[in-house]
Amino acid sequence: MKKYTGEIIFSIIGVICGIIAYFVILNSILVDKDVKETPIAITNTPTSLPTPTSIPTPTSVSTPEVIDYNSIPGVTEGQSYTDTLVADGSRNILIIGEDKVAGLYDTIGILSMDEEGKTAKIIMIPRDMYVNYNKKVVHYLETVGRSKDPSFYKINAAYNIGIKMKYEGKFTASSINFLADIVKEVFRIEINDYIKVNTEGFRQIVDLFGGVDIDVPYEMNYDDPFQGLSIHLKKGRQHLNGGQAEGFVRYRQGYDENKVFRSLGDLERKRNQIAFIKAFLNQKMTLGNITKLPGLIKTLNKNMKTSIDAGDVLVSYMGTLKDLALGKYKIESATITGKNSSINGSYSYIVGQIEGITN
Repeated sequence: MKKYTGEIIFSIIGVICGIIAYFVILNSILVDKDVKETPIAITNTPTSLPTPTSIPTPTSVSTPEVIDYNSIPGVTEGQSYTDTLVADGSRNILIIGEDKVAGLYDTIGILSMDEEGKTAKIIMIPRDMYVNYNKKVVHYLETVGRSKDPSFYKINAAYNIGIKMKYEGKFTASSINFLADIVKEVFRIEINDYIKVNTEGFRQIVDLFGGVDIDVPYEMNYDDPFQGLSIHLKKGRQHLNGGQAEGFVRYRQGYDENKVFRSLGDLERKRNQIAFIKAFLNQKMTLGNITKLPGLIKTLNKNMKTSIDAGDVLVSYMGTLKDLALGKYKIESATITGKNSSINGSYSYIVGQIEGITN
């Protein structure tokens, strides 16, 4: 009886535990179902949503343009003189007078020989002519700290830029190559040869040819001890030796016959220089003097640099010089017109059409 009673009690306890376990499991199932299926109550109060994190937009960093300055052709930026100065097929000689002190190009001219038209034309370029350089040259001036210096944009300082840039061309002198390309681009004149002479060489040439007769248009009085320049010429026709001729072609300011100081400017000086070259050619280009030219070039070697050697005179130029001596050539001159202007606080002479600068 006790055995059965214990079994009955054990059975009853097992049933109770089973019932408890059933309800525990059932409750667990119901809780999970409520969580999953009970809809979220919607109210009229807007739910505050979290503010999205702002992601910064990457800044677009522009890559600086890399310019191959050496690939830029030429030296000027669209500067062009409108008039045609020389005939097609002319032989053009660049003539340069070098300043005694600073080495600047005090005189820049072109002697153009047109064999077909039998014309010798003298063209003088204003020494203060503004040159509108292209990006290649301006970049170079920036590298040497001269891009803001207005004096470097005048043609008489071109030699300095050409030398420093080691500018290449048909001649051995970088300075001449640079200047020749400026002349070609602005005036459309191809330079075939050049003659560069300093002040001592100029005096020497005039004296070797026995001086020049010329009309002095006004009294010239000017002294510059720094340059060793002393000019004292009376008005009227007279015979000038080398030293006097130098004063005549370089005079641009001084005292007149009334002791009044006058500044004549570079254009007036160009007129005097043209008058002198005409007088020299008319008086000294004789057959006798032409035969002396090869020896003269050797004599002037110290004070004159040229692309024309003795052989060139005999081969390339002798026929033209003989015709010139025989009076078969007309001697003309051309004046380059422009406008006086101030660029970056410095006087300049504007020649040709330049974008942004009216002429």
